[in-house]
Amino acid sequence: MRPAHFVPAGVVVLALGVIAGVAQLDRPVPATTSQVSTTSRQVAVSSAVRACPPAQGGGSGNVALIAGSPGSPSPTTAKGPGQVELAPLPLAGAQLHAVSPISQTVPGVLSLLTVPAAPSVSKKGTTVAEGWSVTGTGAMAPAMEAEETGSSGLSSVRCSEPGSDVWFVGPGQTNGAKQIQLDLMNIDALAASVDVSVITGAGPVQADGDTGITVPPFETVTESLSALGASSPVVAINVRTSIGRVAADVWESSSAGSSWLPSTTAPSTSMVIPGVPPSGSAAGLFIAVPGSLSARVNVLAITPQGLYHPFGAQAIPVPGNSAFYEQLSPLGGTAAALLLTSNVPVSAAVLVPGSGLGAFTAATAPISEQAVVAGNTTGSGPSAAIALSAPAGAARVRLTEIAQSTSGHPAGPSVSQIVSVRARHTLVVPVAPPKGSKSRSVFAVVITPLPGSGPLYAARVETQGQSTVVSIMPAISALTTINLPPVRDSYTAISP
Repeated sequence: MRPAHFVPAGVVVLALGVIAGVAQLDRPVPATTSQVSTTSRQVAVSSAVRACPPAQGGGSGNVALIAGSPGSPSPTTAKGPGQVELAPLPLAGAQLHAVSPISQTVPGVLSLLTVPAAPSVSKKGTTVAEGWSVTGTGAMAPAMEAEETGSSGLSSVRCSEPGSDVWFVGPGQTNGAKQIQLDLMNIDALAASVDVSVITGAGPVQADGDTGITVPPFETVTESLSALGASSPVVAINVRTSIGRVAADVWESSSAGSSWLPSTTAPSTSMVIPGVPPSGSAAGLFIAVPGSLSARVNVLAITPQGLYHPFGAQAIPVPGNSAFYEQLSPLGGTAAALLLTSNVPVSAAVLVPGSGLGAFTAATAPISEQAVVAGNTTGSGPSAAIALSAPAGAARVRLTEIAQSTSGHPAGPSVSQIVSVRARHTLVVPVAPPKGSKSRSVFAVVITPLPGSGPLYAARVETQGQSTVVSIMPAISALTTINLPPVRDSYTAISP
């Protein structure tokens, strides 16, 4: 027989007291004024991250960068020291010499930075393109915007924010996209696992190796999707992570040239595509339906003259799990926006014929607080304009043009104008570098909806001559503050 063990009475009493105390903690505690916040708090953005894809061609690239509240000052703007650092994201597995980070510390300065290609250690004299992370902290984090540009400073693709679910919609092989390349960049210390799915006009397609793609920390992985877009006029690409997050970009090329495909908003039953300019030939509308239910999509153009149905009153039928392409009829003599509504969630984008493969614009969210387009140029080359669309209520908008700084001052010359956009109309406003700017220099545009305005969508459009579209840059919110939701104190009982 095993000997019996007795617990002293004092220990039992102590244990019961602890249990009673835990039980008390587990009960709801009456809230006091200090424990409950009934309103949200507005705090300054103190950290921001982006990732720029590798420059095409394997050489060095250029990044237009502006950070640190280039718009009107706010009492909640982050104060104190800050820094923006551009650090290399080398191709996974590439044997490269290390490239030093590039730092900026002066808020409000528009800079055109050259990011070098990485020299290879395996082949003497060769260089390899690599992605770059852009990290802003402190006073340099609010309203940070970075765009990859050409040698002139004209933005070609926005340095994207990392996420876990990203969509792209654009042409397939039979619409000119002979090559389709996907760049996946990881700016975190945790390896990311990525699944890539593609929908074409014939339905979903999948290739070996497109699920469970590992993107190592602080590296770039490049995947070719050309075979998946073969024999289709349209492809929709969904990048989703099961572990971690990545920044993603899609590059398409044809015999005439190449273009970056902007990401579009997540599939939705209502969306707006801003900045669809007139062109010498008809633009193309691309729609993808990721669900099994068929879609009926209504398209409404928001023009400077008012509303217009480019496809008539009938809805466009698109089968579930498929993608659709249709040419747009002319929308008038100036830029417009497209409002798409559907019975089921869809994704959409527009290709406007122009130089190379053409210029893309995609569905965006309405501008919250402000948006910044950093890489703009005018002069003897292209001319720039901002297309502002108000699909519901009227909007008053401040446009601020900031010149490139060459002297290290907090900002280059700037000028502002306030314009009014009528409800259910589009307004196109030409923009140019402020007076006093260096000839043919880069300039930024800050787009700020004023209080009381209805939802506002915008895009920067650059054209050469009368109708050749050079570039479209949909405007994305560049926040200086964020709202923290109400919170209250709570207790949690832990049982062994």
